[in-house]
Amino acid sequence: MAKNNDCTYSLELADGSVWELTGGEEVSDWLGELARIMGLTRVLKNPTRVIHFHGVKELASPLHAKQYFISPCENGWQAFKNGGIHRVWRHDDVPEIHVELHQNFLDHEEIRYINMWSVLRELHRHALSRGGTPVHATLATLDGKGVLIAGAGGTGKSTCYSRLPVYWDRLCDDQALVLHMEDGHFRVHPFPTWSDHLWRESKKQWNVEKSVPLKAVFFLEQAQKDEAVPLKDPSEAVLKCLEAAKQVWQPVWSKVEREEKKAQSAMLLENVTRMARVIPTYRLRATLDGEFWKEMEKVCFQGCGVRS
Repeated sequence: MAKNNDCTYSLELADGSVWELTGGEEVSDWLGELARIMGLTRVLKNPTRVIHFHGVKELASPLHAKQYFISPCENGWQAFKNGGIHRVWRHDDVPEIHVELHQNFLDHEEIRYINMWSVLRELHRHALSRGGTPVHATLATLDGKGVLIAGAGGTGKSTCYSRLPVYWDRLCDDQALVLHMEDGHFRVHPFPTWSDHLWRESKKQWNVEKSVPLKAVFFLEQAQKDEAVPLKDPSEAVLKCLEAAKQVWQPVWSKVEREEKKAQSAMLLENVTRMARVIPTYRLRATLDGEFWKEMEKVCFQGCGVRS
């Protein structure tokens, strides 16, 4: 079957992986909206992984792919549930993923975005296998270097993010993808805030392909005084990084088999332990109306100070 470039998009990550997202006419509007939100291009590159999207009207394998999907586990293909998506088909030896989307919900006001959100778990799995992880955190940059602000819900991450001065570049306020590079360093990509699309009818776009070197991770606490305090206890740094990552993984683990959860949990602990050893971590105590970012600048950017 000839490839329809109008329904094919590319996503290149900092670790060199190139993801091709493609589908038939029945999913073209849905896929086009996903591409718009993530800032993806139709400029096709040589992919290392391909995600095929299929619109289905019942829980059955796409007709044109039956040579692969004769039955679950036959020929090495296995089917998995994934959020609102019908099924995700994976193969250990084939660099392709097939995603079945129920056609009745492609235009549903909420489910269409839940499906988009769920699809990104394939990128999460990739990052985990390479030493990285998604994290529940805001991402901003100064002098081209990225910092994450993480914390439990209600601590004020989004408020702090919105209060950063104009000389900071704000990239995302909910979730970011941390990747482990071959040289041992870490880079991080911004990811969409899907709740904005689910409940606020946002038309915002995120440049997901943009990546920045990860300079530091700050764990937010509400306080009466602004200060950034280094986490000197390595175990505390690991546990806080783990908690920021688990906020993304927990919804996934509630829907997967026990063995898969066990394997992913072990990889995640190994990955965040390595990250906490390499990336400086701080306790960020922030007031409601203070200039907390100056404390971040003091410890991370050698007192670069306020800019005009």
